[in-house]
Amino acid sequence: MNSRGTWVIIVSLFIAVVLTILPLPNWAVWARPLWVLIILIYWVLALDCRVGVGVAWVMGILLDILGGTLLGEHALAMAIVIYIVAKLQRQIRIAPLMQQTLLIFILSAIYLGIIYVCLGLTNRLPSSLLYWLPVFITALLWPWLFILLRDCRRRFKVT
Repeated sequence: MNSRGTWVIIVSLFIAVVLTILPLPNWAVWARPLWVLIILIYWVLALDCRVGVGVAWVMGILLDILGGTLLGEHALAMAIVIYIVAKLQRQIRIAPLMQQTLLIFILSAIYLGIIYVCLGLTNRLPSSLLYWLPVFITALLWPWLFILLRDCRRRFKVT
C-alpha cells in the first residue's frame, strides 16, 4: 500500500474533529455541519482503497467519546453511510457536482436519521426540528469543501 500523503488525510480528519467539538454560541449550535462525515465522504470518493468503513467506525467512536453520546451511535451511523458511499463510489465520482451535493444531502439525512433512531431508543429525542438543519448546511458546504480538498490532494500528491 502506498502511504504517500497519509498526513494530509490525518490532518483533514483532525481539523474536522476540532470543528465538530468547537464550542459555538447557543444560536449556532443547531447549524453545525457534519464535518467528519463530509471529510470522510470526500476521502472515500477520492481514495477508497485507503479510507473506508474501518476509518469511519474509528472516527465515529472518537466522536461518541468526545461528545459524550451513547457509545457507538455515531460509529454505526458513520459506518453505514460510508459503506453506501464505498459501494456507489464509481457512480458518485462521475456525477456532476450539483448531483453530488444532492447525494450529500441524502447521505447526511441518513446519518442523522440513524442517530435519531438511536436517540429515540434511549428516550433522548431532540425537541426541535432544527435537529435536521445540519443536513442542509452540510450539503451547501460540499461544493466548496470538495474543491478545497481536491486541490490539497493534488498539491500534496496524495495517492
